[in-house]
Amino acid sequence: MSCSFTRKVARAIVVAALPFAATTCVTLTKAAHLTSSRAELRHEIDSLTSQSVFRNANWGVLIVNPRTGDTLYSKNAGKLFMPASNMKIITSAAALTLLGPDYTYRTTFLTNGEVRDSLLDGDLLVIGRGDPTVSDNMRRIATTVMDALADSIRAHGIRQITGSLARVGNAFPDSIYGYGWEWDDLREYYGAGVDELIFNEGMAPTTLRPPPDTVRDSLYSGPAKDPAKAYLDALNDALVRKGITVDAGVHDSILPTPIKMDTLFVLVSLPLRDILPALMKPSQNQIAEILLKTIGLERGGLGTADSARKIVAQQLLAWGVQPDGFIIRDGSGLSRHDLLSPETIVRVLDRIQRDTAFAVYYNAMPIAGVDGTLKDRMKGTPAEGNVRAKTGSIAAARSLSGYVTTADGERLIFSILANNWTLPGSAVTTVGDQIAAALAAYRER
Repeated sequence: MSCSFTRKVARAIVVAALPFAATTCVTLTKAAHLTSSRAELRHEIDSLTSQSVFRNANWGVLIVNPRTGDTLYSKNAGKLFMPASNMKIITSAAALTLLGPDYTYRTTFLTNGEVRDSLLDGDLLVIGRGDPTVSDNMRRIATTVMDALADSIRAHGIRQITGSLARVGNAFPDSIYGYGWEWDDLREYYGAGVDELIFNEGMAPTTLRPPPDTVRDSLYSGPAKDPAKAYLDALNDALVRKGITVDAGVHDSILPTPIKMDTLFVLVSLPLRDILPALMKPSQNQIAEILLKTIGLERGGLGTADSARKIVAQQLLAWGVQPDGFIIRDGSGLSRHDLLSPETIVRVLDRIQRDTAFAVYYNAMPIAGVDGTLKDRMKGTPAEGNVRAKTGSIAAARSLSGYVTTADGERLIFSILANNWTLPGSAVTTVGDQIAAALAAYRER
């Protein structure tokens, strides 16, 4: 049996619950009014999540009105679920609170030798601290940043470097991959590793890059095995384009920190307020992992995931999250070892509202029917242009959590998590969208 989902202007939810082996048909239809009692709303959500086709699935749903403190709906709200990219809700909120919206990354370019007559007698050195903004997504064309760096080096009178192009320092000393990432994810763009130097979200550059206006697909050859070296390779390509030679080439490993170094210049990144939309709207894993390690580096003195997890856990407890309501293993949610409860997510979404930089957080979220991972979802429903929420999707896990304004003008917070089903994942996603649309149309009698 086949079925297409019809999306009209949504005013209510009608669900046809079919036998377990059949396809679930869900239609958004127009009703005569927007009003709905709380009991009717609960019945609608129960009908959606309790269909016989979901008898083997685990659902966790929590919907609250933070202004009144009322719980409009709760189902398994204290249970733990794989959150997928809803883990980014935790990472981004903690980063905004602990680092601040104006936080910037600083990449320092130095020499360990003297410059005479356009010759640097020594090495060109780079100290990175995780700047994730040298990417096509944040700079339109990532290579323009490298060309600008090469121009700066040339402006210091350097045309030839007798030594190598190398990095010193080790801001992120642990694995480039998140805890428990599956091997087959590591071949995909979303599974690229991260380090204190990272170019274009961890995608490996070609040996000699074509001009910046070349089609993007011709520029990259999959995730970099060594993100920091890939950054240096991209910089070396720019040096070649600008007529600067590096006699010893790119050094493969970290050099010991020289006793004497002279700073040429410092590259300052875009601020965190501009980084968060690049993280949240497309659900960018590498930025999330960098932010996690940055929390560890800046607030704990060690840029490792282990250090950061302890600090984020402390922040969650300070926000009033229950100690048994979370297990954090990475920053992005790609790890299947992450666990969150709907209660935890809703608590964080509530507490971040009290932050003076909440507008930065709110505006960074995907908007239903408008942009990000929600661009093509909930169109033609009251949720379009209204719901601001983070999506999540890995095998056997779907999530949707965020904010929605009701027909009464009340801003609600919701978290919808689902794990372990045998239907196509799109059926689970559709239910989340149906619930969000119902909340947007909700008017308390």
